[in-house]
Amino acid sequence: MISLKELAAQLSQPSKPFDSWQPAHCGELPIVIDAQGKWHYAGSEITRSAMVKLFASVLCKEQGQFYLKTPVEKIAITVIDAPFNIIAWHMEQTAQGTVLCCRDNIERTWLVSADLPLVMQNYQGNEIPYLQLPNGCSARIARSVFYQWAEEIAQADEQGYFIQSAGQRFYLNV
Repeated sequence: MISLKELAAQLSQPSKPFDSWQPAHCGELPIVIDAQGKWHYAGSEITRSAMVKLFASVLCKEQGQFYLKTPVEKIAITVIDAPFNIIAWHMEQTAQGTVLCCRDNIERTWLVSADLPLVMQNYQGNEIPYLQLPNGCSARIARSVFYQWAEEIAQADEQGYFIQSAGQRFYLNV
């Protein structure tokens, strides 16, 4: 049986060494990521998935601001809510137990764990579940995914409803 670490390594994208990059701030681009995780440039949706994936690979959040960051420049962009959405999921058995695998809107898979936890956050007066991602980013859990979890895998105890993944409980209430 595969270990949790091996599964994470198989699914992970090569990460950028954001901490070692110290570029100068170069202003702001008219890029907006809307509440549905769609990327727009100067008001027009970016429909080329390869372009969105390229931008997403250098996206980070520092001191409350989102940037596209490379070794030579750091450019601010606008994110309305979360830059990504979780649109699909499945459970995977590992040597450490069952793990929830979540797929985002740009076809990356993330493992819900202590390193990438589910958290509840307020958005427009509603408590919404989000998956915390590397580099200060997050992905909002799509309503359809949340309802599937509630119907298929959520459990309850005296503290409320939760999802169990990688030996941890992630509560879906506040």
